[in-house]
Amino acid sequence: MADRFVNDPNRLNHTVEQSGKEYNLRLIQRTQSIFKNLIDLLPSNYISTIEGPNYSVEVKAVALELARLELALEDVKFDIDFETTRTDFLYTLIGYMVFMDGQLPTTSYDDEQFRQFLLNVIGIYFEGSIPKAMVQGVQLFFTGALTFTENFLQARLLASGFDISDEFGFQVDVTDTATGFPTDAFTLEANVRLILNIIRPAHTLFKIRYVFTDHYNPNGGLGILDASRGNLSSYYYEDFRVYSRGLLDQDRLGRKVNQLVVGEDHTGDF
Repeated sequence: MADRFVNDPNRLNHTVEQSGKEYNLRLIQRTQSIFKNLIDLLPSNYISTIEGPNYSVEVKAVALELARLELALEDVKFDIDFETTRTDFLYTLIGYMVFMDGQLPTTSYDDEQFRQFLLNVIGIYFEGSIPKAMVQGVQLFFTGALTFTENFLQARLLASGFDISDEFGFQVDVTDTATGFPTDAFTLEANVRLILNIIRPAHTLFKIRYVFTDHYNPNGGLGILDASRGNLSSYYYEDFRVYSRGLLDQDRLGRKVNQLVVGEDHTGDF
């Protein structure tokens, strides 16, 4: 049995339910310890150390209730420390500090993973509304490469497409060539927006963008070869081969016969 008000590392059940085999064993051990201490306080003519006489039954009942109270107080004491807070109070004692109106990200965490997630969020939150903290918030859900871009810095570049109206905005570009587009993209984006909304400055706007990349391996890893190939054609060569007046001896209004022209002066055409 662990010392009083000391967290037992071998303890399995940390819920608020005061029942179960483990709790009953702890209750019996604690009751026996308190019972012995109470008996030792009695005068020497009270010599019974087991349950039998009326006084020992009454002392045992008092010891049992004191044991229940003591175990409950120990649990409450452990709830003060975020590292040992019972699962039932994780949100009540930790989550409420950063999440409002009962909003929580959609995750598949177990109790301890959820505890660590909340502790990470608190650590990021108290870093302040800075780019580093916002990147860390996004990385709680995305494992790929992240690029955080602030619009006011991009506006200083030529042809960036940004102006003074975009000053209070930023983009988060997610690149993950290993997994590609996530299958639960809408859930992930909702989680990221929930995190960013509690970290980012209130006057800022943001976009989350997925950047798709392809692996390029030209010439089997030999790189790009320095060679070129071209195709040259001349359209007017084909014009010389075409009879410009349509089909010979035919037009849409009927038959006609081409007139042979002889003796015309074409010296001025060149």
